[in-house]
Amino acid sequence: MTNSSITCYPTRDTFVRFGIVLLAFLGFGLYFFYDGSVGYRKANEVYFSYQAFARLGAEAGKVAVWDAAARPLIAAEQVDGEWMVEGKYPLPAECAAVRATPPEAADAAAMRKSWADCWTAYTARMRFPVKPAEHAFDTAAIREQWLAGGVCMVISVIIVYFMLRTRRRVMALEGELVTAAGQQFRVQEISRLDLRQWGKGYKGVAYAVVNGRKVRLDGMTYGGFDPAQGQPAELFMQALLSRYQGEILEYEQKKDTAG
Repeated sequence: MTNSSITCYPTRDTFVRFGIVLLAFLGFGLYFFYDGSVGYRKANEVYFSYQAFARLGAEAGKVAVWDAAARPLIAAEQVDGEWMVEGKYPLPAECAAVRATPPEAADAAAMRKSWADCWTAYTARMRFPVKPAEHAFDTAAIREQWLAGGVCMVISVIIVYFMLRTRRRVMALEGELVTAAGQQFRVQEISRLDLRQWGKGYKGVAYAVVNGRKVRLDGMTYGGFDPAQGQPAELFMQALLSRYQGEILEYEQKKDTAG
């Protein structure tokens, strides 16, 4: 690089930051989609199964003939092809508890002794959590998960767009021609340079007022301030200042106050 031509490319750290944010939104989106399609339905199965065990446990000591095995654990109906409790709480399509009472609940003696132990045995066999959710999830809650997942995916697409746009751009100075923020202008067109946030230790951002509009000079995104790479962004700014003769707002350098 020379003072007559300086080109600052997007830094690796910029794409690392983009990548972290992108992965976060993709992860949240997939998590929301999982809950909307699978997670909340499974949680409902566990919740209503637990309620049924508690109810049957209370009934077990009150009847002489135990007929729990004659009916499903969860009373559900088909709504639009899905198993639903009270037409409001979706269950998994493969939910076995709506077809038959499990053997753990059909054992009258065991249920009379401790329905909680029967529940624990059932969850171990089914690989369910022993503690159910505090409440069931209705169709509105499931729709919210799909909506939240969709929002996260839209944001992910926006992030990818900005990543691609950043990759295509540079911050450059070629003679009197400045390239920044996807725009090109001459040094003579700058009426003011705002450098109050420039430099490593600040935000690494400056603003050039060009024909009445502000253009962002982003040194942290383009070039960077890594001494091992020669601080390309600072070289760009020093070269620009050597050509610029207009108003400057508070060009600040971080001072050593030790001692």
